[in-house]
Amino acid sequence: MIDNNPVNIDAKTISPFKCVFGSAGKLEEDNKIAIIAIYGCWLPDRRLREYHYIMDQLFYYVYHKLEKLVSNDYVLIYFHGATPKHRTPELKFLRKYYQMINFRLRKNLRAIYVVHPTRWLRTVIALSRPFFSNKFYHKVHYLFTISELEHEFPHNPISIPIIIEQTDWLYSQKYDRQNASIKRSIERSASQPFGSKESESAA
Repeated sequence: MIDNNPVNIDAKTISPFKCVFGSAGKLEEDNKIAIIAIYGCWLPDRRLREYHYIMDQLFYYVYHKLEKLVSNDYVLIYFHGATPKHRTPELKFLRKYYQMINFRLRKNLRAIYVVHPTRWLRTVIALSRPFFSNKFYHKVHYLFTISELEHEFPHNPISIPIIIEQTDWLYSQKYDRQNASIKRSIERSASQPFGSKESESAA
């Protein structure tokens, strides 16, 4: 039931996509906070003829699962690794489904962790800001590697599909290169005396 309207879920249609949803139990520090996982790599292909119908049915299924599992606050982890663009929902779908979520589930959402965010996805999320509340937008956090996820949830073993684990090293290498580049820039700035010609020209 969504907004007091009964909804019939087409179990046969969504059967191949049920693995998009997972539960990782409760936070050990607070046994009331549920951890929910969404795996983008298992989302339907946008090129499917009945894509809109499948997405609606899948949303009803995920919504039903959330209603059953979430009694208090919850954390949502979205795994974007190994997700091709043709499996990433368009912004209009995200906006539509967000508006269909009831107030309790919106309010009880403590945080959203996006694992393996691409530059493209971060741009889409930034552009979608006008369509969501500021509170919702500030709940979004990016985790670039699985090791960062494990650091964030050290006591909660979260099931990660092999296909996502296999792509983690790509994100790890890219993230390490970015950090090294930032570190070198900071070191160069720190070693440069204030007021030097080089710093003046850079300014």
